[in-house]
Amino acid sequence: MKVKTYKTQSLHEGLEDIKRDLGSEALILSTRSVPARAPFNLFRKPSWEITAALEEKTVNSPEPSSSANPTKGRGFSLVEDSPLPLKEVAAREGRTRQSEALTTSRVRVSPSTSGAAAAVAPARIVDKDPRMDQLIEEITDLKSSFRSLSKAIPAQSHFGGIFAELVTQGIDHDLADHLVTTASRGNPAPSELRGRVRRLLADQLIIAAPAELHAKSAMVSAFVGPTGVGKTTTIAKIAGHAAIRMKKKVALISTDMFRIGGQEQLARLGELLGIPTYGCADIATLTDLVASLDDRNLILIDTPGSSPSDLSRLSKLETVTSAADAKVHLVISATTRSEDITKIVSRFQRFSPTSVIFTKLDETDCKGPLAGDLLRNELPVSYLTNGQRVPEDLLIPTADELARYVLPLEPAI
Repeated sequence: MKVKTYKTQSLHEGLEDIKRDLGSEALILSTRSVPARAPFNLFRKPSWEITAALEEKTVNSPEPSSSANPTKGRGFSLVEDSPLPLKEVAAREGRTRQSEALTTSRVRVSPSTSGAAAAVAPARIVDKDPRMDQLIEEITDLKSSFRSLSKAIPAQSHFGGIFAELVTQGIDHDLADHLVTTASRGNPAPSELRGRVRRLLADQLIIAAPAELHAKSAMVSAFVGPTGVGKTTTIAKIAGHAAIRMKKKVALISTDMFRIGGQEQLARLGELLGIPTYGCADIATLTDLVASLDDRNLILIDTPGSSPSDLSRLSKLETVTSAADAKVHLVISATTRSEDITKIVSRFQRFSPTSVIFTKLDETDCKGPLAGDLLRNELPVSYLTNGQRVPEDLLIPTADELARYVLPLEPAI
């Protein structure tokens, strides 16, 4: 059987490659999504790894005609084709009578029982074994059953308990299976296994550097997201860190003309921090305002919240970020359901956000799913917020900290 593994950008492309290389009778043994790391490619398509096999068949050898068969009537017949000259074949006939068998790479001859013409025995054709498909189907069912059973195993279990923890915290089944299987090599102790899985999970997470705090050149950043996720407060926290701790010259701009008191809230926060704040009502004014603030090395732009379902408002908001030529952060509340996070990411994709900011970590006791949401939507994360204090309640996340949300040092009892 010929087995080959293909790595492609889509299942369709992989199937086309398999059909071209192995033909339409090839068997698909397995398919899996391969996570790829690309920090600067936020919304990329997943890669796929497909393993296929083809059962090789031996083709019947055509029976030679009497005129083409020089061995006819010589008292022996060819059982398999031979690359040897005829004289050597005849010389080996005597030795064959004294031995019971030769290796398959040689010609085996046998005395002819009659003077009839010798015939070439047809090679055996290996047909496709229908049991192969049944075996593959049974293996797939066993894997599915194992995953279901593992979810019911207590957390203290050595192997299945960690898998169940990962799945419960929102990690996809395939990734959880890969992490636990890889970490289990060498049969480590339970505590060591837990540490290995956590480190492997941390390696999958992408952390975006807080450019607003460490950039050497001037930059403009805009913050977008649904209504009520805490964009204005988050902007003030970043501005406070940049101005007070990093000694940057910061300016704040509010484009929130929809929410009552939206601009006033940012203005009050700017006043407390000693940072100038500006209001902007239209695109032309925004472009001129950003250009006039050339003495500032950090400009942060607050935008009005928008429902992911309000496509018209999202289109208008897109013109704001484009006019400012800003780096965009997508702000999402940590209390948002995973299904809704996927929808938000899809709808705000038009802004090409470079990272996500999770807010309101202090309002949820279930932080583990955040790592699963980041992996599932291929999002790098730049900041976390966990309170209302400005600028204190701003966190710069690390991959290890996010992994500990999923797998704490000790399993929950």
